[in-house]
Amino acid sequence: MNKLIQWLAYGSLVAAFVAGQLHHSKNNEIHSLDLTQGFTLEKMGLMDELYAARQGDTLMGYLACGQAQGYGGPLEVAVLSDTSGHIQNMALKHHVETYSFVEKLKANYYFRQYKGKVLADSFAVHRDVNAVSGATISSAGIARATRKASYTILEKGMQQHAPEIEKQWRVTPKEGIVLILFMLGVMATFMKKKNLRYLTLGLSLIFFGFLFNASITLSHFGRILLGYLPDMHHHLAWWILMGGSLITIVVWGRNVYCHALCPFHATQMLLNKVSGINMKFAMKTMRIIRKIPGFLVWLSLVLILLSSNPTLAGYEPFAMLFSLEGYGVQWYILPAALVGSLFISDFFCHYLCPVGATFKWIKKQRREVKILFSKKQNAQEDEQPKKTKERKIA
Repeated sequence: MNKLIQWLAYGSLVAAFVAGQLHHSKNNEIHSLDLTQGFTLEKMGLMDELYAARQGDTLMGYLACGQAQGYGGPLEVAVLSDTSGHIQNMALKHHVETYSFVEKLKANYYFRQYKGKVLADSFAVHRDVNAVSGATISSAGIARATRKASYTILEKGMQQHAPEIEKQWRVTPKEGIVLILFMLGVMATFMKKKNLRYLTLGLSLIFFGFLFNASITLSHFGRILLGYLPDMHHHLAWWILMGGSLITIVVWGRNVYCHALCPFHATQMLLNKVSGINMKFAMKTMRIIRKIPGFLVWLSLVLILLSSNPTLAGYEPFAMLFSLEGYGVQWYILPAALVGSLFISDFFCHYLCPVGATFKWIKKQRREVKILFSKKQNAQEDEQPKKTKERKIA
């Protein structure tokens, strides 16, 4: 029965992914955007999404789309230019960014700064384009997507040479701190040093929590399943934390992130130490409620795959605690998790956390693969003496 339920769950995830991709391809039309109103669009070429914008028989400009990676995954913008090489208007055509980030951009009039810019601009954040604090990654992603669309118009529409922009590594103190903390977490886990682990958790609470708001969430796994891997040049911290956590589990079999790096885990430990209370459920009850995180992971992933949006079904209250940004069910989960931690050690980790449940599932698959290879190797070793004996008899 357990195997049947497991395979039904896997099958439902595959079906959700296929349905989500089909729905996404049908509902990503350029003609539904407001900036196309009043224009007749004529497709130019086959490869690029480039259009000639006409009013009657008069060519008024060009419209092109460009894509780049944002915080939640790929985002796409549409850029409308005039015939002299200036941007007339632009809009987000499609995105999977967190709702609060997009609202920040709108509230700070982020999109207005693109109007009137020349198509040959480099669109470099902090130099040519102003980023919005608290939505820097989204700001940079939109700038890169706008540059791609503008250069498409310049080269394919107006037959002009676009500037060559070399990819540069975005390395800031943040990337260095993430790398150092991850290495400390690995050391604390490998050496089993309790004091080093407490130090690492305390530092993660400060940096991964309040300063960077860089907790691993279910949306990270959703991005991987959807193929929305961020560009390593611009998202090195993501690759260090997420990639490093997965590698240590697959290669070493240890969950370094949950053990020594999760800032929400550090918060729960601190609250439980303050209260000094550690209640426990009855064994029968515990066996039942420990299945809750796995069910929530499955349900959330179904919604993520159906919508092709990795940020849609994240219910973790991490962002709400560390940056006071949240929505929906997170308003109820955060106080429940904090109050629960006062009475039950690691309440959220054990009974609600989708990240811990996902890492636990990966560890389980690693263990099963290891057992499978071990059985195969033992079978080969048992077979070898038999073959040797048969050759001697022959």
